[in-house]
Amino acid sequence: MEGENFINTNRLEAFYDAIIAIIVTVLVLELPQPATSSLAALLAIKTSYFSYLISFLVCTNLWLYHHLIYNHVEKINTKIIWQNIVVLLIVSLIPYLTVFVANNPFSLLAQGLYGLDFILMNVFLYFMAKSLIDANSDKQELEEVLDVKNALIIPLILFTIGLVIAFSGYPMAISICCLITIIRSIFYSLK
Repeated sequence: MEGENFINTNRLEAFYDAIIAIIVTVLVLELPQPATSSLAALLAIKTSYFSYLISFLVCTNLWLYHHLIYNHVEKINTKIIWQNIVVLLIVSLIPYLTVFVANNPFSLLAQGLYGLDFILMNVFLYFMAKSLIDANSDKQELEEVLDVKNALIIPLILFTIGLVIAFSGYPMAISICCLITIIRSIFYSLK
């Protein structure tokens, strides 16, 4: 990649932090208020809380992954910046899709779009990971941190399993697979 202009990562990291913070803020603002101040009213909107939890964990897990990666990235190029922008575009749909799923927990369309959002995010993260490895000189350490198999391939398989089960008649399988994937990622990152 001779002749290519490489860029410092600081601005991208700050932009990423800001966008994730905004998305998480919008997520909480989209939570509906209970009709009354009773436990029954809180339980009536439990799907909203479940969807919020999954979406919040996805955003924070993505932020953590990005933060861990960019501690080992020396340089980026415009291709990597655009890959990050596409990932953020996909992630920015999470608040909208969270409300859609919360209001329609057994809808194949709502759950399918929710799962598709996560699949697309992982696909673009995979391509971004490959581009980061190509652009940086300490490929071995970066490959270990990126951990493409555990961080991207296995979640992609789980999201796909959720979609298959959903199309077999149980739409909630997508949200459940998303939650399993996120819990798995959290435990894996704590090792």
